[in-house]
Amino acid sequence: MNIRINKDIKSYIHDLTELVWAYIRHRAFYPANALLAVQRELACNVFDSPDNCRGCDFYAPEMLLTCNAKGATVPNLNVIKSIAKRYY
Repeated sequence: MNIRINKDIKSYIHDLTELVWAYIRHRAFYPANALLAVQRELACNVFDSPDNCRGCDFYAPEMLLTCNAKGATVPNLNVIKSIAKRYY
């Protein structure tokens, strides 16, 4: 697992968007009950089972996804930015 500590909101949004892209591309590799877990003090993110993450805020993956004009699943940037504002 590659954990990155973000120093500003712009890098946090970028890294969270990249994490959501990885989730979209490799959804089958994540646990069936995976949620986005955010460790509040560090603003670190991971998709994992809530049982493996203590002291985190959790977000359902579905809220981080949307469909583009062609019907493809893509990261929901509005939700990602909204989450980022909670930590910066």
